[in-house]
Amino acid sequence: MWAINVECVVLLRVVCLLAVVGISQSALAQENPIAAPANSGRPVNEGWGLTLGAGSILSPSYGGDDTYRASILPSIQLTFGDDFFASIEGGVGYRAINTQPLRAGPIGRIKFSRDADGGQPFAVTGSDTTDLVGLGDVDTSFELGGFVAYGLGPVTLGAEARKAVSGHGGAVLDLEAKWSGANFAFGPPVIWSAGPRLRIVDDTYNQAYFGVSASQSLASGLPQFVAGGGVYSYGVGATAIVPLDREGTWTAVMFAGYDRLTGDAADNPLVRLRGSEDQASLGLFVSYRAF
Repeated sequence: MWAINVECVVLLRVVCLLAVVGISQSALAQENPIAAPANSGRPVNEGWGLTLGAGSILSPSYGGDDTYRASILPSIQLTFGDDFFASIEGGVGYRAINTQPLRAGPIGRIKFSRDADGGQPFAVTGSDTTDLVGLGDVDTSFELGGFVAYGLGPVTLGAEARKAVSGHGGAVLDLEAKWSGANFAFGPPVIWSAGPRLRIVDDTYNQAYFGVSASQSLASGLPQFVAGGGVYSYGVGATAIVPLDREGTWTAVMFAGYDRLTGDAADNPLVRLRGSEDQASLGLFVSYRAF
């Protein structure tokens, strides 16, 4: 009988160093899970846990781009029991309320800079984009907030609100619904989750990434634009996790997502003239649970 390693679920979006090197901030943000997946009911490690991994992701060069690049990336996840979790992609958080069906607590995330030169050190296909030249850098942002998730059988409803204390300086609200399950038809259990998601941002967030000032207009060739807040995107994501050994030490993680930019995130000159409202991502990672 195959053992299902539930702790590997924390690598549902195992692309944690993606943001460190500035690769596809949009794809990373949309693939981040709300930080309170439903409890599986299985016992978890009461001490420290470390999971390492590597893999590849295909995603837009920046949030709103129409050009895709493939990147090869490492990954790391640190946990303590079922309460504390830390990774670059998943943030640092604590489940202050950790019961069935409710989980909630504080969360901190880091969103690394979007550089005007379009550089992506881990990219293995394509060339650096010139779309952002003249728009300036968006500095690394530290976002602080909280999350809540409520389980209804196989469905989990989640919300996460964050405010940046640096960088873009804006506020973000992520909402999602996930349907999860396991399929044993092919021997090893395929653990899967899928569902819709919605992102809402404020004026400051959209202005940082999509606004074009007078000086930026002269430098970039794009018309001036003042971006307002509202619904940023809506979409759907799916993840499949397959244990590669009977102990669940090695795990393959596959994910795919599609998001449609809307409001001023879609109507700005950068996306209208140089990018696309349609944003997709596809990834495959292999992870190893060290302890």
